[in-house]
Amino acid sequence: MDNIIFTEEQCSIFAKIIEQDVLNVKILFYIAQCEQNKVKVPIKALSENIQIPRPVGKKDGRGNIKSFVVEEVYIDRKRAERVVDRLAYASLITFELQKPHKYIRLTSRGVQIAIYIQKKTQAKN
Repeated sequence: MDNIIFTEEQCSIFAKIIEQDVLNVKILFYIAQCEQNKVKVPIKALSENIQIPRPVGKKDGRGNIKSFVVEEVYIDRKRAERVVDRLAYASLITFELQKPHKYIRLTSRGVQIAIYIQKKTQAKN
C-alpha cells in the first residue's frame, strides 16, 4: 500500500486540502527535508524546530495585556501531534516504531504531494 501513487487529479485535491493550513505544509516539508538528510523525525523534533506566526499579548507593568504583537513562536507538541495524525489519516506519512520512540517518515504519496506543492509554489513565484 505504501507504493501506490495518486493520479494528477487526486494529487491536486490532496494538495488543496493540505495547503489549507500552513502548519500542514511546514510539517510535510520538514519531514521531507529530514528524510533527504537521512535523519529520523520524532514528534518532539517537530515542536522544537517548526515556528508559526502567532499573536502574543504584551503586558504593561501591572500585568494587564496592553496590545498584541505577531511573533514567530514554536508550536507545542499537542498541535504537532494533531497535524501528524491528520497527515497519517491522509496516508501521506507513516510511523516507524523503535521503542521508546515513534519516528515519522513520508510515504510515496507524501513525497508526491510535497513535490506537487513545491512545484506549484515555484510556478506562482
